[in-house]
Amino acid sequence: MTSAARPDGWKRPSLGELNAVLLSHARFLARKPGGQRALLAFHDLSDVDLSYHDLTDADLTGVRMHRAFLPHIRLRGATLFGADFRLANLNEADMAKCDLRGACFRGAELNRAVLAEADLREATLAIYDQLPSPLVESFRLRRADLTSAQARGADFTGARLDTAFVMQADFSDAVMRGIDLKGADLRNADLTGAVLEDADLADAKLNGAVFRAAVLTGAKFDRADTEGADMSDAILDPALLDSEQLTGAIRPDYAIKTEWDLAEALRLHALWIDSSGKRGERAVLEKLDLRGRQLEGRVLPMAVLRSANLAGANLARASLAMADLSMSDLRRAVLTGADLRGATLRRAHLNEANLYGAKLGPLHNVGGRDVDYISMLEHAKLTGANLSSADLRGADLTGVDLSDADLSDADLREAILDDANLTGAALDDAQLDGVSTHRTKGLKI
Repeated sequence: MTSAARPDGWKRPSLGELNAVLLSHARFLARKPGGQRALLAFHDLSDVDLSYHDLTDADLTGVRMHRAFLPHIRLRGATLFGADFRLANLNEADMAKCDLRGACFRGAELNRAVLAEADLREATLAIYDQLPSPLVESFRLRRADLTSAQARGADFTGARLDTAFVMQADFSDAVMRGIDLKGADLRNADLTGAVLEDADLADAKLNGAVFRAAVLTGAKFDRADTEGADMSDAILDPALLDSEQLTGAIRPDYAIKTEWDLAEALRLHALWIDSSGKRGERAVLEKLDLRGRQLEGRVLPMAVLRSANLAGANLARASLAMADLSMSDLRRAVLTGADLRGATLRRAHLNEANLYGAKLGPLHNVGGRDVDYISMLEHAKLTGANLSSADLRGADLTGVDLSDADLSDADLREAILDDANLTGAALDDAQLDGVSTHRTKGLKI
């Protein structure tokens, strides 16, 4: 079978031709004789399987890859101007520094893909006439389109998506530091837990977008339409909380308890614990402003502290076993020696927190029913945290950011570190027997 020109102008290569191009490109990358850069501009590669192939620096201008199976493909630095990846599987693909101007990813899967410094700006397409010597008849602008794309945990650090269509896309837990989203349409997009430090969202449409537990420090929202955007539990610059730039957005809103009210809630909770729930009442302290509070040694097992602001609080040696601290702000909090066995800290913010000697291992034989509860920290932020000598046996640290954290002498046996980032983390004398490290970044054992 030989290649055929399609009526719409795209060339469909035969399997043999495609394999020959791939082999030649592999020789090109290896700098071997006879190698040639892959030149697949305006080819129709729909439905092909190119998983795990390396097409670094290839010319794929205008390529059509509808429904293509491309997990783990390496396209770093490739020219993909005007490429069409709608409904393609690009999970864990490497597309860093690619020219993706005007590319289409409608409905595509980009989970855990790397698009750092990729260029997804608007493209100017030339429209030609039909003369034997084609002349440019007109020009057309085409915006990059990621509508309904799934990009959970993807890396868009420094990428340029200004004016792109990103409606109803899933960017939960994505890393988007310094991303350019000026004028982009992000209506109803899900950015739960995403890191958008220093992102530019000026003039963007953010109606109905979800930014819960997202990190938005340094982000710009000039003239952005934020009506209906959900920023509850997000980390924002203090100046933005009351800014007109976020008019109509659902902002973090923390209730305040007096010292007496808080002391009474803690007293009733201790009574509830001591009486096995027969007296007193469980402490429900979610969405409370507890910044800088002195809670050292407090008895708070099974307390509900979801979405609480505990930044800078002193919880040294506090008893927090099986407590729910999900999406709470614990930045720079002191948790030295705290008992957090079986606690839930999903998407909690613990950057620069001090957890020296903290107990985050399993809680055994709960309720005398031979049931064990592990600590759950999925997608928590622990950049620069001190976890030296901490007990993290069996803890679920899936997707956790531990970059630059101190894990020296920590016990991580049987812990789950899948998709975690340990770039720059100190692991001197840490115990790592049986640890799960699927797709872990920056771990050197």
